[in-house]
Amino acid sequence: MKSNPSYKTLLMPRFLLSALVMLSLSVFSALASAAQPDAAQSGGRDFNHMSTGFPLVGLHASAECGSCHVGGIFKGTPRNCSGCHAKGKRVVATAMSSKHLITTEACDVCHTNAVTFYGARYNHGKAVAGQCSTCHNGLIATGRPAGHRTANKATKSCDSCHRTTAWLPSSWNHYGSTSSCVTCHVTGGEGAAFVKTAISGTSSEAFAHNAANAAITCESCHHSYSSWSGAIYSPHASGTCSSCHDGVRATGTAQKSGHTSVSGTTDCTDCHSGTTTWTGALSAKPSTHIVYNSGTSCTSCHVGSSTTSGASLHGYVSSYACTTCHLTGASNTLGVSGKKAVGHEGMGSGDDCSKSGCHKPLGNKGTAYTNWD
Repeated sequence: MKSNPSYKTLLMPRFLLSALVMLSLSVFSALASAAQPDAAQSGGRDFNHMSTGFPLVGLHASAECGSCHVGGIFKGTPRNCSGCHAKGKRVVATAMSSKHLITTEACDVCHTNAVTFYGARYNHGKAVAGQCSTCHNGLIATGRPAGHRTANKATKSCDSCHRTTAWLPSSWNHYGSTSSCVTCHVTGGEGAAFVKTAISGTSSEAFAHNAANAAITCESCHHSYSSWSGAIYSPHASGTCSSCHDGVRATGTAQKSGHTSVSGTTDCTDCHSGTTTWTGALSAKPSTHIVYNSGTSCTSCHVGSSTTSGASLHGYVSSYACTTCHLTGASNTLGVSGKKAVGHEGMGSGDDCSKSGCHKPLGNKGTAYTNWD
C-alpha cells in the first residue's frame, strides 16, 4: 500500500491554482477598466454633455453613448452632420437618401430639426436672383409644372412671380419691367384676368374701359404695380374737358348725381380747376352775380381762392355800362364797391359813369375802374 503524499506535495498545486485564478481576475479587471471611460468622460446620464460644446437635442438625447462613441473612444467624435450621417463612416447613422437633391451644402442648412428629417426647407439666402432653374429643373428640385410651358412662364426665372417662402401666393414682379402692359394684359394673354373689358363698369364714375378708349394705354392712368385703384389719367390733354368727359369716354355731368345744371357751352373748367379731383368745384353763380361778356369762363376771374379785380376784371365786362353794377339798387351788385345814386356829380339819368368826364376810360380822372375820386 502506497503512502499518502506529503503535505508539501499537496500544497503546491493548490497554491499555484489560486495564484493563477487571482492573476486571471486581475488581468480581466484591468482590461475591463481600460475599456470603460472614467467619470469625467462618462456617457453616464448625469454627465453634462453641454460642457463638450455639443448639446444633445432631439434624437441625440436618447441615443446610446456607444452609438456615437464607438469602442469607448471620445476624442475625435464628429460634430458635423456629415461626419456621421454618411456611408462608410465609423459612426453608423442614417445617410443621405439616393433620391435626395444633389447638394454640397451642410445638412443643417436645410435640416434644422434634430428629431426628424422631414420638414426640411432650403435656406435661399445663398440663392442667386434669376438663377432658380439651377436647382429647380425637375432633377435637383421641383421644376416648372405643365402649365408653365408658354410665354413668360416658360422663359422667365421662377422668382419673377414666386417668393422663396412658398410657391403660393404668386404675383408677377413688375419692377424693372419695360414692356407695355398689353403685352400681358390682353384677352388670351398671361394677364387676361386684368384687361380693360374685364373691369369696365366698376363704378358709375369710373373711367370707361371701352372701345372708345382703346387707344389709351393702361400706363396712361395706372402708375402703381401693386394696385389698380388710385389711377389718374395723366397728363390731361389740352382742350375742352367735355371732349372726354361726355359720359361715354369718361365721367360726364349726367353720371354725377346732384350735379348743377349746365348749358351746352359750359365746360368743366368753368367750375373745376384741378385734374386730380372733382371736389372743390365752384357752385352755381349767385343771382346777384355781375354780368360778364359771353364766353367768359369762371376761371378767368376766379383764380384759386381769389377773385380777379381792377382793370383785369373789367376786361370781361367792358361791354356793359358801369351803372349796371355801380348804382344804388342795381340788381348785379355782388361784391361791387362805389355804388352811387343817379345824378351823382351831375350825371344824368341813363348816362354812364365814364361819360361824366370823371371816370376812365372815357373820362379824364382817376385810374381806370379802380379809383372813383
